[in-house]
Amino acid sequence: MNLTPDFYPKDIVASIQVLIKKGLKIVDKAAKGKTWAEVVEPLDEFEFELGHCTNVNSHLNAVMFSEEFNTEYEKTLPLITNFYTEISSNKALYQAYKNLESGILDAQQQHIVKEVIKSFELSGVGLSGKQSARFKAIKERLSVLSNQFSKNSLLATNEWKKVVSETDLKGYGEDQLAKIKKGDGYELSLQMPIYMDVMVYADNRILREEVYKAYVSRASEVGITDKKFDNKTIMDEILALRLEMAKILGFDNYAQRSIASKMVESETQVIDFLQDLVRHSKPQAKQELAELKAFAGIELMPWDLSYYAEKLKTQKFGFKKSDVIPYFPENQVLDGLFTIIENLYQVSITAIDEACYHPDVRVLDINNKAGLVGRIYLDVYAREGKRGGAWMADYQPLMGDNKPIAFVVCNLNSPSESKPALFEFDEIITLFHEFGHALHHLLTTVRYPSVAGISGVPWDGVELPSQYMEFFCYERSAVELLSKHWQTGESLPDSLYDKLIASKNFQSALAILRQCEFSLWDIKTHAQSKDTYTILEEVRRETALMTGISENRFLNTFGHIFSGGYAAGYFSYKWAEVLAADAYYFVQSQGGIGSNTANAFLREILQVGGSLDFMSQYLKFRGEKPSTKALFKSNGIDVHKNG
Repeated sequence: MNLTPDFYPKDIVASIQVLIKKGLKIVDKAAKGKTWAEVVEPLDEFEFELGHCTNVNSHLNAVMFSEEFNTEYEKTLPLITNFYTEISSNKALYQAYKNLESGILDAQQQHIVKEVIKSFELSGVGLSGKQSARFKAIKERLSVLSNQFSKNSLLATNEWKKVVSETDLKGYGEDQLAKIKKGDGYELSLQMPIYMDVMVYADNRILREEVYKAYVSRASEVGITDKKFDNKTIMDEILALRLEMAKILGFDNYAQRSIASKMVESETQVIDFLQDLVRHSKPQAKQELAELKAFAGIELMPWDLSYYAEKLKTQKFGFKKSDVIPYFPENQVLDGLFTIIENLYQVSITAIDEACYHPDVRVLDINNKAGLVGRIYLDVYAREGKRGGAWMADYQPLMGDNKPIAFVVCNLNSPSESKPALFEFDEIITLFHEFGHALHHLLTTVRYPSVAGISGVPWDGVELPSQYMEFFCYERSAVELLSKHWQTGESLPDSLYDKLIASKNFQSALAILRQCEFSLWDIKTHAQSKDTYTILEEVRRETALMTGISENRFLNTFGHIFSGGYAAGYFSYKWAEVLAADAYYFVQSQGGIGSNTANAFLREILQVGGSLDFMSQYLKFRGEKPSTKALFKSNGIDVHKNG
């Protein structure tokens, strides 16, 4: 049973070459098979072996970036892409799966075969000659471009720094100052925790403007950082290649190809869903912005929004963000999170003393009554050489005696010399979210790795377990577990908890509009042949309540779309949030944590993964289709009032 990844791989190009050579032989043999054991099982076993290399390489490149390793990593990308392209275009293997359809299979096996056949067809198995060759070339090129986009984003983010004095940082508290202390002065950067502190706390409006413009113009032709990191030509090529790929397969656009593998039925359904959210949210969003403008008393610019929002929030609810932060030291937050998970899913979480790729990383074993369930490598703090954002990635699935292993990565505040890492409540929500993904991966009972955990789950359902977990952050019993003042040991008092809950939906309609803006831009960009920024301008006429600045190039670092898996699928966050809100309120109505209904969510959703039809499983758990009413309720939006 392998529970320890090789975090110091050598000769990764040669290793991948050897594995691919082995894999092609296995594929050829499987293509001649007649039974499940002859066709599927050998491929699963090899995929498990190959994943041990590719998953670690990808992970290290994201969290311990170096030019030396990246150079070798980039050489592996076309090798891997070409290998999977060879498999997906292997007509004999496709026919072997087609032959399995008429055999004796259980329900999970039937679902797997059906989905694999669909995947073959979406991957060009029906192509031949020049079309097939071109399709393979496109996939190889896209893998290289995706990595280059991510690399440019990281390097552009790391390049900008600014040394300032304490006088420049009026409005900062001790916690914010401690993060950026460098010798006798202070150094700002574009790492997310540092950037957000400037936007929220810095009284110096000129400084806020400078840092905001540096952040939103990263990796662009107007950016302050080196123009060699400009991602626009990469984005344009990615979009053009996706369109060409879709048309080769017979689709009108890439959005259609993307939706073919999701629960939703069409791009029109997606757009209608998002526009409905906009219609119901916009009236309240206008009120929220008008309130902020009246409070600020100035013509608001983008670098003013977070600053005045925090001050308005403080006035409205009688507390400020910094009042709460001391109650959430890292160790208490993690202990509380683990206890909540243990109560919700009947498992135990234990820290393991094991050397890892970085001293900040925690190694966690998850057990249940039957024994070891799986392992998580938790990498919490922001640092240079680490990709921004937060994510969960898998190292290995459940297979035979091998337990599932996940990487959970965040970019949160780190400890200082004088105090532990103290988390903002939004950062705690991020932790819950990513652990929701990890638990989806780890708690599976499915023995077929291609559909175990998150594997095989449609993209517009994969965010359900993570967003479902977020709801538990706000429960009073949860906050008692998560909070313990780092100096006094006091849990968050009722007075602050009540204010925290009262402020939960502060400017929630504005937040929904912003997410709908991203989602509408994404689906329309992949459905039209226009410049992506032109489409953004068109979408903003429907969703935006403020004029943006000419330097804004945030799309140039939008990794979810250009170096992640969310192309023509960003709507999945809102789609899954509907499911998550609906599921949470249903569980609460039936007794909450520990209830049979909470256990049903584990049994029908998490444990089943992608092995059965996802919406059918949701209906089995819930008893009826989800409603957007739950989403509006969770965001404090009165649907009847807003039309």
